[in-house]
Amino acid sequence: MVKKLLAPLFFFIWVSASESQTPAPIQFRELTQAQRVVLHSPEVIMLEFAPLTRRVSADVYEKMSGPFKPTDPIRFNLMGTNTSLITLPVRRLDPYSQNKLRLFRDNQELEYRKDKAELIRTKHTTEWRGIRVRLVELNPNEPKVLETFDLADWYEPLGPGHYVLSTQHRFVQGGKWVESAAITFEVQDTKPQ
Repeated sequence: MVKKLLAPLFFFIWVSASESQTPAPIQFRELTQAQRVVLHSPEVIMLEFAPLTRRVSADVYEKMSGPFKPTDPIRFNLMGTNTSLITLPVRRLDPYSQNKLRLFRDNQELEYRKDKAELIRTKHTTEWRGIRVRLVELNPNEPKVLETFDLADWYEPLGPGHYVLSTQHRFVQGGKWVESAAITFEVQDTKPQ
């Protein structure tokens, strides 16, 4: 009888002991001092936009970089490359809080959609509340997708012209903004001339 009562207790103690020796997933671990410093002033993370790719056949992918039509979805990946020697766990919370997109058409900066402009301004000045939290581990010198941007979420439909897209991104609230490299693309008129 005692054995039957003690067996579940020993099992619980064994499971508890084995769980405490297993490292917690990165999203639950505390950042090291070095990681906190780097993410607050992340000059070691290079940012650039890259076209999305689509599968054409078995192992063949093509970049979807335009020229676009005004009715096409225009999307780009924001890539991050960690040039430091330590792995950096980067939290992706809310694109409007963490980014300041800049889009130019024929050298004129475009404004955000009216329904987004105030939201973005507010999110840049208030405490972050993650809509979704996703962790991306930036290993040294390994480019990874940080965020995918659909320009329709930020801007009115884009007309014909030559565009230049860049962003400033921050990894922690109150942290420094990091400037991305710009990407250029074309939107072509589909009307017959």
